[in-house]
Amino acid sequence: MRLSRSDPRRAAFTLIELLVSMAVLALVISAMGMVQIRTQQASKVTLTKTLSEMAAQRALDRIVGELTGVGRSLIFPDPVSNLGTSALTYQHPTGVNAAGVVQWDTPCRLELQLEPGEMDNGIDDDGDGLVDERRLVLTKNFGTANARAIVLCSGIPELLEGETANGLDDNGNGLIDEPGFCVQRVGDLLTIHLTVQRARGGGQIETSTVQTSIVLHN
Repeated sequence: MRLSRSDPRRAAFTLIELLVSMAVLALVISAMGMVQIRTQQASKVTLTKTLSEMAAQRALDRIVGELTGVGRSLIFPDPVSNLGTSALTYQHPTGVNAAGVVQWDTPCRLELQLEPGEMDNGIDDDGDGLVDERRLVLTKNFGTANARAIVLCSGIPELLEGETANGLDDNGNGLIDEPGFCVQRVGDLLTIHLTVQRARGGGQIETSTVQTSIVLHN
């Protein structure tokens, strides 16, 4: 009876095959890992961009709701210059008295303010990934004992998207060095500009800018 013996050359060839297979498998796993990382990064970018767009649009809708029906003569300061304004006091009509005179409500105010914990120093003081960011605050019953502040939006940059503090109209919208929230009046048309930022880590920031115009009450 003859006993079969394994061929050492065949064993060596099998070992080489195994090493090659392991190398190929390692490459495949590495490639899959890179694809997964890139997919996660792309998803994070998309999510952060969506959040900034949603925040900007929600704030803009609320601003439009606040300023619709406002009297042109009861806006202070009157933002007619090419600098616009980031703080606006206004009043709404509430009715007409027996003499035919329009009655107006208590003043309200929209104002851009530094976020709590943040200073205007070019540093991310509060550690949220944004530098010198502002928030838009609506104050009802402004100047009275019943004044009430409401934060409409946070993460607003010092300057509107595309703008730098150089005395020029960098983004070509007719305004010079305008802030992240800016209002300008031309005739009866009030135009509102708003930029919102959201940090997505690694020093990366997603930015969204919205604008609209409304007709003022005479």
